[in-house]
Amino acid sequence: MAERIDLSQVQYRVIETDLNKYNIKIEENHGLNERTGFWWLVFTFNFALEKGIKVRLTNFKYIESTKLTMEIVRCVYLGIKSEEKVDSLDIEERLANPGKLYQINDSVGWPEKLRKYLEENIVPLVIKKIRYTKYSPQFSFFLSNKSKDKPLMETFRNGLKFLGYKTWLDIDDMPMAANLQGALTVAIEKCDCFLVWLNKEYFQNNYCKAELLYANQLGKVILAFGDYEEIKHLLRGEFEFLANRPIYDASKSSFLEVLRRIDEAFFEFENLPI
Repeated sequence: MAERIDLSQVQYRVIETDLNKYNIKIEENHGLNERTGFWWLVFTFNFALEKGIKVRLTNFKYIESTKLTMEIVRCVYLGIKSEEKVDSLDIEERLANPGKLYQINDSVGWPEKLRKYLEENIVPLVIKKIRYTKYSPQFSFFLSNKSKDKPLMETFRNGLKFLGYKTWLDIDDMPMAANLQGALTVAIEKCDCFLVWLNKEYFQNNYCKAELLYANQLGKVILAFGDYEEIKHLLRGEFEFLANRPIYDASKSSFLEVLRRIDEAFFEFENLPI
């Protein structure tokens, strides 16, 4: 009779090294050393028991070279085994911080700098995506902004949806034939977090102000972004509640960093014992 196997007693070691935690390896690099033009970069990394998760970064997808696309090309955890099942996230980094757009380009020629960029910005999002295949984030986001800032908020929405969060962004997510004011009211009531992009134009719009005030009235978690120096004189009267809240200036960080911080904050919050 064959010896009985008890898998609970099997010893295993997670694949990693001290200096290169995820064993990141660059497989392809076409044009990344140029400050302008089209490029792509393919790298692999290890996570837990899976070796060789493949990710492609490129700006080939669009005519304009200022849009970055992250594509998960191979990952058994996510069921991605061929090019036909690629999962992607489009990033318009220039909308939040033009200076960060070339950060990855500037890393070329400095292997450790490039590895650190990938380890801090790209790999964590892929790992979150993997973890959320078993743990679905429960928080939902209402994204509030003035129309001129909608492209920026669409970028944030796409990133949050990529990670598995539920999002609501004005008429894009409004049910057909629904009344705008009624739809806004219901969406704010159902959301857990009110993510708002503040500027002078926002405070000049009646719909925007009504959304923000109602979210505060309901006690929603409010994540505010914007240039504090530009709007600090507006944080008075009925908006004085914002004066003592942190207003994060996303223009000083990369989109990937901001998205990661939002996700990490709410991931920890959801895991608090109740």
